[in-house]
Amino acid sequence: MLIPHFSAVLVERVVLERETIRVLARTRSRRVPWPDCSVRSSRVHSTYERRLADTPVGGQPVLVELTVRRLYCENKDWIGAVRTEDLPGLNSFATGLEKDWDAVIQGLSSRWSSGPVEGRVNHIKMIKRQMFGRAKLPLLRKRVLLTARQPGVTSASCA
Repeated sequence: MLIPHFSAVLVERVVLERETIRVLARTRSRRVPWPDCSVRSSRVHSTYERRLADTPVGGQPVLVELTVRRLYCENKDWIGAVRTEDLPGLNSFATGLEKDWDAVIQGLSSRWSSGPVEGRVNHIKMIKRQMFGRAKLPLLRKRVLLTARQPGVTSASCA
């Protein structure tokens, strides 16, 4: 191996920029063991970039840009630990997670989110509660549509 301290990474590109050699690299292994429990994981939570200065080559400084992944732990043993504590609230929470474990993992590891939709639904419900018994559907519709076009406007300022 040309650079032995790079055995755990895959060098994707080497770029010569002005007076600096940039080495673009990422972790080599797809599935890696979790540090605490050694369960192997490949579910990526997010990535970040580390910039490391390396030993100069031919008198030119070397900058290593390493893309590192944050992974989800796929170990479900913590649920057993929660059950041994005998806390009713946590036991029911753990039971609910176990029943739909695949959906929980997908929801946490997917880059898609229903957050904006849920926020809008919550906003519409708030407007309905504020107007309960005060107006019929045409006015409710106008208030909902008015605040939908003006994201900075809250429903309290539309009254």
